[in-house]
Amino acid sequence: MTLTTVSLPQAPAGARPPAARPRRTPTEPLPLCRYRPRAGHPDLARLHAEALAIADEVRPRLVPPPGGLIEARRRARSYATFAANYVENRRRARQGREDFLPLYFIWTLLRACNFTCTYCDDHRGRKYPELPDEGRLDTAQGLELLRVMRTGSPSVYFAGGEPTMRRDLPELTHAAFERGYFPIILNTNGSAIDRLLRLESHRAWLGETDVIVVSLDALDLAHLAKLYAYRRPEDVIRNLLVLRELAEDHRVKLMVNTVIQPGRIGDARDVLDLVNDLGIWFCPVPMNAGPRIARGLGDDPEFRAFARLVLERKRQGCRITGSARLNGRLLASAPLDCRNTLKPHVDHDGHLFWPCKASVNVEPERIRVLDYPDVRSLWAAASARVDPTRFHGPARNQCGADCNWAQNYTTDAYAHGLARPLSLVSEVLELVQARA
Repeated sequence: MTLTTVSLPQAPAGARPPAARPRRTPTEPLPLCRYRPRAGHPDLARLHAEALAIADEVRPRLVPPPGGLIEARRRARSYATFAANYVENRRRARQGREDFLPLYFIWTLLRACNFTCTYCDDHRGRKYPELPDEGRLDTAQGLELLRVMRTGSPSVYFAGGEPTMRRDLPELTHAAFERGYFPIILNTNGSAIDRLLRLESHRAWLGETDVIVVSLDALDLAHLAKLYAYRRPEDVIRNLLVLRELAEDHRVKLMVNTVIQPGRIGDARDVLDLVNDLGIWFCPVPMNAGPRIARGLGDDPEFRAFARLVLERKRQGCRITGSARLNGRLLASAPLDCRNTLKPHVDHDGHLFWPCKASVNVEPERIRVLDYPDVRSLWAAASARVDPTRFHGPARNQCGADCNWAQNYTTDAYAHGLARPLSLVSEVLELVQARA
């Protein structure tokens, strides 16, 4: 096995920094019309002023995002993989197979996290910070994993734990960029963004990341401090505002991921109102317990009213991630045709969960990705162990899960689009056209 190393990009000699945007004064108000502050919410004016100061400090030293032919070629490579996979997956569907080649893959970079969110688990009911992190891939192994998975996956989703805790994150995102992954997606709690952007190692990182998903579940600081087991939750909100200031210059699509919790629907509404006002993409996530929606949430009239509001905002043109069809099905917990091999999970130690990480009735196989030269040979070996065809379902030899995650509804939409190609356009366009 050949392991690859990469060097981080530097600004070319004589290159100009990104054009300075007109400085916004610390007293300039945020464009708020839907959001209404409540007791216990942060002082947004203060956090906004801090965010402007941080953005002004780091902007001149950040490496501009690659553009022109470099960016066009990267996207073209990803689109070519997406198209080839679609053609092959249609062929497999006609044969009655469900070992579909991936739309993207989710990589748990590490299990460690500086938060201990009360609702968060590894899709199997275990909290990430409580799980051992031994066996985590080192940088060279991580680069090789990206090489193997790129042979059949057009996009990568960096997750955790908290992925920004890995010091080699810029090397990994740069390698993903160089290999033609698009979009490159990062899910983070956002608490360390201001510190990372000041580091020499992270000068090019922002410009080589297409989508940043920040988890924010409420604006009540006392509730967040308890929910996250983190004493400065306002750091997340300030850093979200920092990213908002830098997103346009660095062509980053900024999203907020909000877990909707039983009895706390008003918190999700506050976040929805704020990010809609700020022009940030919103992704609603019904809280799960293990692989299932939290008990009583779907039957809560307040939750159903919130779901209707999200869909109405989508119709009004607010930035709600995913199509109206996908969101409607997700928020209604509609029955779905999950095709999990379209969004495979790779653990911190480089093992692929097959066919599904969240399987309840059948223990998933763990297959070491680095033992295979490419995705097709990996998929063939994995399918020989467990055939993923008709694996989704309630029987003893099926997964037995009832997942209510947007990722699963994405695979449902793709499966729908295998038989109806035109329907796939509206369902996955936001994934393919990732940058704002």
